[in-house]
Amino acid sequence: MPVKKATKKFEFGGLQLELKLSGRDVINIEKRLGKSMMALFMSGDGDMKLPPSNEMLIVLQGANQTHGISDNDIINAFEKFFDEGHAPMELFSVLTDLFQESGFFGKKDSVSKTNSKSGLEVLDGGAKDPESLL
Repeated sequence: MPVKKATKKFEFGGLQLELKLSGRDVINIEKRLGKSMMALFMSGDGDMKLPPSNEMLIVLQGANQTHGISDNDIINAFEKFFDEGHAPMELFSVLTDLFQESGFFGKKDSVSKTNSKSGLEVLDGGAKDPESLL
């Protein structure tokens, strides 16, 4: 039985966000970004880098579990966050903590190799299932 992960509360520019990353969230975020979430942290030569603010906001929106918050709400909250004197590095720190807590960087426990009910999921976009994420 999978362990249910707790959400991380984050007050962001007047919004109360509840952040959590599931495997499905990671897939959706990477789809919006057009690249791996790991690429957010790494430059082409393998050095660590600070991702662009718009990409961090996509991750923040994708990890947010609070219903009814639009992309526009996130952008407005970022403006307020920034105007209050907060730096993008603070947002980066929140996201790296979220990634760590969610197990994105790896876990000490062993992980099951199949997560779906049937054990079979199509990841090549060939699925005709209307609920397919890809």
